[in-house]
Amino acid sequence: MPFSVIFSLFLIIIFIAVAFYAIKHFMKIKCTSEFGMFIEDFRDDVDKAWKSQASDFTFKGSGLGSRIEYVCFANLSERQTANVIDSKGRDVFIELRKNSNYKDNMFFYPRRYACIASAYIAHIKFDENPMCIAVKDGTAEIRIRKGFYDSLVTISRP
Repeated sequence: MPFSVIFSLFLIIIFIAVAFYAIKHFMKIKCTSEFGMFIEDFRDDVDKAWKSQASDFTFKGSGLGSRIEYVCFANLSERQTANVIDSKGRDVFIELRKNSNYKDNMFFYPRRYACIASAYIAHIKFDENPMCIAVKDGTAEIRIRKGFYDSLVTISRP
């Protein structure tokens, strides 16, 4: 084979490899930006509720993808609460504690499919540890409420 044919094949292979790398990179950026937008929108709604005198509404956030099963809220430095007795809740809590930033209080489960594994949301409280909210079709519905005399925003299931 002439040198020009071999060189052309070599260039075609390089262009195809670069194209696949670029597509993979842009898909990762898309995933990270969708998770980041979910976190920022939720953080904004929590801050809006915290700054108000009283509020009660449901946050509907999308963009989590079909593989995320739960959005969980947990204080990993505390023990698991007694009312989470089922094995699924125990498994979630154990997985969240592995290689997590103990400062964060919002987690996505299963972690291996989350582009951003965890985040810190200020001014919130939750009754269960962990409290996990099911994600349906990439959308999570989270109830945000604050009473007139409350100092923190309560996160719960809708």
